[in-house]
Amino acid sequence: MVEIHGRKPVIMLVDDEPMVTRVMASFLELETDYEVITCVSGAEALERLSAGPVDVVVSDFLMPGMNGLELLAEVGRQDPEIPRLMLTGYADKENAIRAINEVGLFQYLEKPLDNAQFLLAMKNALAHKGVRAALHEKIHELDRALHQRDELNAREEEMQKEMDWARTVQAKFLPSEVPAAGPFALAVIYRPAMAVGGDFYEFVPLDGGNLGIIVADSAGHGVQAALGTALLKFATAGLAGGDFGPGEILARMNEVLFQGLPREIPVAAAAAVLEPATGRIRMAGAGLPYPALVDADGQMHFQQSPGLLLGLVDGPMYTPGNETVLSPDRGSSLLMFSDGLTEAQDSGDELYGEGRLRQDVADLAGTTGQDLLEVLADRALSFGLPEYRDDLTMVGITRID
Repeated sequence: MVEIHGRKPVIMLVDDEPMVTRVMASFLELETDYEVITCVSGAEALERLSAGPVDVVVSDFLMPGMNGLELLAEVGRQDPEIPRLMLTGYADKENAIRAINEVGLFQYLEKPLDNAQFLLAMKNALAHKGVRAALHEKIHELDRALHQRDELNAREEEMQKEMDWARTVQAKFLPSEVPAAGPFALAVIYRPAMAVGGDFYEFVPLDGGNLGIIVADSAGHGVQAALGTALLKFATAGLAGGDFGPGEILARMNEVLFQGLPREIPVAAAAAVLEPATGRIRMAGAGLPYPALVDADGQMHFQQSPGLLLGLVDGPMYTPGNETVLSPDRGSSLLMFSDGLTEAQDSGDELYGEGRLRQDVADLAGTTGQDLLEVLADRALSFGLPEYRDDLTMVGITRID
């Protein structure tokens, strides 16, 4: 059964001779399940048209008052989607063809009607209307999709502006320059995976000419992690000028982060205190990958200092890793890094890992400072796929004197 929007199709037949419309209506009602309306004038047809849905209008050409051409033209003005057909005698064929061209009729039918041709014309007209309705719906869907795309583009542009702003602000959280550190030369790599990242590093001038170095990694990525870095900046702001060891630095940072961070966004960190007067480096960890001492011959020695992540517990419950004291030889480097270095993954979920890091450092024996960090970062990031990339931060501390 053919349906239009869940109802039977409605066919309107218009002819000033009632016998003609009765015969046509009887045929359609016998052969189809269409609802058929008959009218004897154009005025009656227009009145009925305004009272409810009509799907096809068939009108005789020669009628008193309003002729078929005038009626079908008005029907087209009121509802262009209704297929309109004209009944005409052989002698009026030229007028019918002109009507098709000028008024946009769907078809004309010659009298006397051929029943099969008439039935086929009704089916074609309804199919034509259905196709036009489907086409219009697809056009509306396309318009909606284009509108949604424009809205998404606008939102994306706005988000990009906000991310650019966040990146600018976050850049101000990080040191603008690398400080001098007596017998040590410092180098830094900072490569966020997104416009803003969750990694953080800081240089803190301490009492007695010592220098505190902090590397931290806030859980998550993007804006969530960036909020953690904002708190990290605040957590390190009060350390300058103090007489702190690395464990005390981590404990003081934990006090601030515990108050400000949600428990689901902990921070992994490591702290080092450089003593230019003695040439020593004191270190302690808080869940960050262990720093590694690299000898001049390229051999790595990981300095284990496990400790609790920052921001999870408060007060005396917090315990940083045990302090380690190093006295590196000239040409040796201490590498502090976030897990974006060793946890880069390939397509098989294999990690770059400590083993590859050891091999790459051995291959680069004699390379120090910024050159060493750049090559290690490039190798780790090229090993992993973009979708696996994490923020990567490295601080290199090389004994030069």
